[in-house]
Amino acid sequence: MTQRYMSAKEVAAQLQIAKSTAYAVIREWNKELEEQGYFTKAGSIPTAYFHKKCYGFQLEQ
Repeated sequence: MTQRYMSAKEVAAQLQIAKSTAYAVIREWNKELEEQGYFTKAGSIPTAYFHKKCYGFQLEQ
């Protein structure tokens, strides 16, 4: 089964950025999701949204 959420540690590793920067990125993306009416979880981001924002596509579920 595919992991549904990515932690700040995982985002930092994937983007090769500091963990504190990853938290800032996640906050911004979660704000975008909230504005669209989606559920968000502090300190993590849906894996599908991460791929959409970084690579322009979503993983198939």
